[in-house]
Amino acid sequence: MTAQAGSMGDVPRASPALRGRFTFLGSSLSVGVAAFIMLAALAHTGSDGELAAAAAVIGLSFVLAVVPGAIQLRAAAQSAAGAMQVQLPARFVALSAVGFAALSPALAKAVHAPTLAVVLLAPGYGAACVAAAQRGRAIGRDDHHAASVSMAVEAGARLAAGVALGRWLGATGLSAALLLGSLAAAVAGRSAGRPVPVAAAAMLSPALSVGLLMLLVNLDAFAAPRLLGAAAADAYAVAELPARGVFFALFAVSWLAVPTAVRATTTRALLTPLAGVAGLGAAAGLTLLLVRPLLPLALGDPAPAAGLLATLVAAMTVAATLATALAMAVARGMRAPWAPTLLATTGLAAAAAALEPAAEGLAGLVLIAAVAALLATAGGLLRTTPPAVAHPLPALR
Repeated sequence: MTAQAGSMGDVPRASPALRGRFTFLGSSLSVGVAAFIMLAALAHTGSDGELAAAAAVIGLSFVLAVVPGAIQLRAAAQSAAGAMQVQLPARFVALSAVGFAALSPALAKAVHAPTLAVVLLAPGYGAACVAAAQRGRAIGRDDHHAASVSMAVEAGARLAAGVALGRWLGATGLSAALLLGSLAAAVAGRSAGRPVPVAAAAMLSPALSVGLLMLLVNLDAFAAPRLLGAAAADAYAVAELPARGVFFALFAVSWLAVPTAVRATTTRALLTPLAGVAGLGAAAGLTLLLVRPLLPLALGDPAPAAGLLATLVAAMTVAATLATALAMAVARGMRAPWAPTLLATTGLAAAAAALEPAAEGLAGLVLIAAVAALLATAGGLLRTTPPAVAHPLPALR
């Protein structure tokens, strides 16, 4: 009787694995929150078009995250399947960083951003690749603590540098803060262990998947200054930035889904992560709509229209769900998982160029493209079979 009473008096505690996942999600969210605070500080500089330039820099940083994302995805999949080490393709990373730096002046002109702000993204890209290999190995082993430390350090460094440098140097200062955050994450991530070889050829499918996804998510940010004009593009960014924050926060779930994808044997196991991301996005969207009147306090511009904000949040939620489906499809060896996203992005670009829509129309086109890509990718994912797991690693607690 006494033993039973003692047992009943015990307070239920979450499992270490569950706590690790929540810690990882929290640290991932902190990176997005840091970026939002940096942009909020920059919004109060009062320079016309500065917020749109900063949004374009953030957009380029997402597109530039193609290779780090591919490295992290491939490393996580290989680690979950039993590989013991994950090695960075250093020569490929170095050459691509130099190539991006050479193209920076043209890119800066295309997206209406300061040239130095774009150039600074190149060394940050190299540091991000190092951190990605470390995080991927940790995620594949379910070592969420090591991955969380890396992301939390990145968020802290971004925030500390971003607020001051952003207000002082505008979009260029924000880019410098992104660089410092990536460097700090690469140093902190050394605790995740030695970086399973990841050959450049093996990164083709994940690179195309992540790259096209980032292009789909950021295409409206690149097109807004041309389609809407500087002032209207700033107003669009006020709705776009918090919506993109939802995407960035939910994007972390795609990494957590990789071990599940490798081991899943039922349709339900494959659909559960997708449903979870969609549910979290719905909750985040409702929260943003409720706090919409407070956004001017943070961004210094009038509150975005409720319809525009709702459409963009819905689009970013679908895009985050697509990110999870893509990560799972790559991990399970789906052929050309990037093809639906390529078709959707091409269709979005063609429709925006032909229709030259207003802000609400542009957001609607992004939503339609994301939904189409998600439905096609999820359909392909459900037709895959689990990959062979040679030497499963024990989950780290």
